[in-house]
Amino acid sequence: MSPIKNVIATAPHYIFIVSASALMLTPTSSIADSGIFQANLERTGVYNDMGPENSPELVWKFDTNSPVLSTPLINEESVYVSDFEGGVYALDKKLGEVKWNHEMGGRASFQISLSTDSLLVGRHPFREDDESYLLAMDIESGEELWRYWDNDLSALDSPTVYRESIFLTSMHDYLYALELENGREKWKFPIQGGTRQPLLSSNILYFQDNTQAIYALSPDSGDLLWSYIPESSIENSFSTPAIDNCCIYAMMLAEESGSIIILDKYTGELRTEFPIQFRSNSSISLLDGIAFFGDDGEGHENAHGYMNAMDIESGELIWRFETGGFVRGAASISGNTVYFGSGDHHLYAVDRYTGELKWRYETGGPVTSTPAIVDGRIYFGSIDGHVYVLE
Repeated sequence: MSPIKNVIATAPHYIFIVSASALMLTPTSSIADSGIFQANLERTGVYNDMGPENSPELVWKFDTNSPVLSTPLINEESVYVSDFEGGVYALDKKLGEVKWNHEMGGRASFQISLSTDSLLVGRHPFREDDESYLLAMDIESGEELWRYWDNDLSALDSPTVYRESIFLTSMHDYLYALELENGREKWKFPIQGGTRQPLLSSNILYFQDNTQAIYALSPDSGDLLWSYIPESSIENSFSTPAIDNCCIYAMMLAEESGSIIILDKYTGELRTEFPIQFRSNSSISLLDGIAFFGDDGEGHENAHGYMNAMDIESGELIWRFETGGFVRGAASISGNTVYFGSGDHHLYAVDRYTGELKWRYETGGPVTSTPAIVDGRIYFGSIDGHVYVLE
């Protein structure tokens, strides 16, 4: 394993493609919500609550007996999480004890979602004759409220709640809009699949599909406002973009590495494109003009990766932090600390400004779950099958 170290990166080999338009680098005004993947519908990963600054202690951990890849979602009393084999759990927030659980009988969606009254989980089919549907469960009892399915078996995934609607994707065919109350279909828009989370900002719905194309739609009607179609033919299902007051920031993969593109969120105009050194399957987090993203380093032969902090005005790396495994989960940001997991079995906390290590916590397996931060605690899953809570 490569030694853990911090590198203050310079980038003389980077080529910067900058449009004539100046970037408006104003921070997002979203309020963090621990019941949403990446803390808000713009998916910036910024939490209002402080996480543990120094070496944390384990409050509790819960064994699901199956890898936990999703982000735990938290409300006032409970923690909700799904595992790879379709187990869905409501856990007591203080003690980690099971309140209820539900077996989907197929793999659960990569991300789940909370509304005021319901937990929303997609089901992926195991076999060709299996069912794929979105299930709404009562958050207090786990009882089924309703389910939605289309005629195909395209694996419904990553539901997002906005106002009185649910937006979700399928692995193959469509982006759907459903009524939150009863699951009735409002509209569907053809895409090329993917498991990324839909984003919402300024009453516009955004989605990046499996071909890496980006769409901006009306959330009410599903009408296309604009689309950005990349030249690359590489497919990527996992990296969710992030949005600020002016732009959408998205990962684009190429054969060897890739780039981060910056589009005007109202017009879809390409403003800037910055190459990145290594391939990335990480979602982008965003705060104060800095984009944070993980990568796969030099690949499987060396099996180590980095968390990166990039200036979104210049494209220069401010710092790069090396771990002993791929960094594929998104960063969560709290105060002056960036939290993220690595394939080397650790959760890391590093200084937001310098990239210096504050602490790391070892689990029994790779950590690809993006952590959630609430009331001084950090919640995350591991491929060892456990949900961990540290403070």
